[in-house]
Amino acid sequence: MGLDIKQIDAIVEKIVTRLSQSEPSLSSGIKTGDGIFQNIDEAVRATHHAQRDLVEGTSIEKRKEIIEVIRKVARDNAKEWAQIELMEAEMGRFEDKVKKIIASSMVPGMEDLQTVAYSGDRGMTIIERAPYGVIGSINPITNAIPTILFNNIMMIAGGNAVVHNPHPRAKISSARAIQAFNQAIQSVGGPPNLTTAIVEPTIESAQALMKHPLVKLLVVTGGHGVIHAAQQSGKKVIAGGPGNPPAIVDETADLEKAARFIVEGASFENDTPCASEKEIIAVESVADELKVQLKRNGAYEINAHQLDQLVSKVFREVRGPGKAGLINYDYIGKDAGVLLGLIGVKGAEDVKIVFAETDRHHPLVWTEQSMPLLPFVRVKDAEEAMDLAIEVEQGFGHTIVIHSMDMERLSRMSKRVEAAVLVKNGSSLAGVGVAGEGFISFHIATGAEGHTCPTLFTRPRRCCMVDFFRLK
Repeated sequence: MGLDIKQIDAIVEKIVTRLSQSEPSLSSGIKTGDGIFQNIDEAVRATHHAQRDLVEGTSIEKRKEIIEVIRKVARDNAKEWAQIELMEAEMGRFEDKVKKIIASSMVPGMEDLQTVAYSGDRGMTIIERAPYGVIGSINPITNAIPTILFNNIMMIAGGNAVVHNPHPRAKISSARAIQAFNQAIQSVGGPPNLTTAIVEPTIESAQALMKHPLVKLLVVTGGHGVIHAAQQSGKKVIAGGPGNPPAIVDETADLEKAARFIVEGASFENDTPCASEKEIIAVESVADELKVQLKRNGAYEINAHQLDQLVSKVFREVRGPGKAGLINYDYIGKDAGVLLGLIGVKGAEDVKIVFAETDRHHPLVWTEQSMPLLPFVRVKDAEEAMDLAIEVEQGFGHTIVIHSMDMERLSRMSKRVEAAVLVKNGSSLAGVGVAGEGFISFHIATGAEGHTCPTLFTRPRRCCMVDFFRLK
C-alpha cells in the first residue's frame, strides 16, 4: 500500500523538530574505510567477498535484521543527510530531500521475494529468487542518497551486494551515507562492505565498474549516454532513463485538484525527478480557469518576453522549434524564486513553480528541464491533448499524467500510451507510490521493467527433487 504524503510530512516534522539544529559540514572530506575504497577494483573485490558471506554465512533472519537497520539509520540521519546533499549538490529543496529519504526507507524488502512450488507424481520443484551477486549502481546527482538507500534495501534483500558510483558532485554526502550503512550493518552482525563506493568517483570509475568481471548486473540512472555505455558492457542493464512527463487537463477535469496536483508534483525537489510533470497541456475551454487555479496553488505566470529572457539564461543551447535543447547545469533544481530573480522579479520566495504559455514547438516543451519552469500549451480538444502528450513524451517510456473525469477517455489513454506510469487525477508522486497505492519506488526502469523492487534484482533458480515430497 502506498504512503500518503501527509503521513510523510508528519514524520518529517517530527524528525526536523527532534534533531539538532547544527549545520553539518563538508569540510572533513572523504576518508577510506567502512565501505569507501581508493579504486574500483578494491571496492568490487571487497563487495564480492561480502556478498558471498551474506549468502553462505548469514541467515535469512539476519538478512532481515540488516534490512531493518538500514531503514533505521536512514530515518535517524534523514535531516543531516538532506542538508549535506543540498549543500554539496546545490539543487532541490531541503524538506523534499528529507521526505525522499523517509519514503525511500519504506521500499519493499524481503517480503517481495516469493517462492513458487510445484508437486506431482514425479516429485517436487521449487523456484526461488536467487541473487545476481555484485551489482554496480551508477547514481544520479538529483537523487544521490535516496538512490543509495533504496538500492541497498532492495539489492541486499535479494542477497546481493552493491558497488555505487555516485555523481562526483554528490560524492561526500554519498560516502557518508555508505559509511553509516556499513557501520549499522556490522553493528547487528552483518558482513562489512555490503555497500561500497570509492573516494573519487568519475566517468572513468563508472566505466571500470561497468567492465569489471565480478560485477554481474548494472543498475543505471541517467541520460542516454551513460545508459548506452552500460549497454555496451555486455552485462544485463536495468536503466532508469530520461523522462519528459506531460500533464493533460481536459474539459471534464476538476480544475482545482488538477492545479493543486500539478504544482505538488512539479515543485517537488524543484522538478528534478524524471517522473515529475514537465509540461502542462490544457484544453482551450478550461485553459484560462486552470491558470487561475495554478496561481492560487503557488504558481507564477510569466509573459512571452519574460520567458525569452529566462530561456536565454537557463538553456545552454537552443536547437530550434520542436527539438530538445541543452539546459544550463547551474540552474537545475533551483528554487522558482531564484529563476524569477534572473528576470528581475523580486520577493517571490514563496512561489512553487513558474509557468508560461507557449506553442507546442517551444523548446521548453521538448526538453527535460529539471527545474520548476513549465510550459503551458493550449490545445483545441482532448484528442489533440492526448496526441500531443504522447508526442512530447518522446517514447522515453517514463510517465504521463492526465486529469479527466471521462472514464472512456481515461481507458482509451491507458491503451494508447507506452509509458511505464500513467497517473490519472493525481500528482506524479502517486506514480512512485507516494500519495498513491502500490509499493514505493523512485527508480523507474524505462527499458521494460518499470518500478524497481527486490524481485527485479534477483533471478529465478529451479530446484527439483524427483519422485519424492509429493504430499497430495
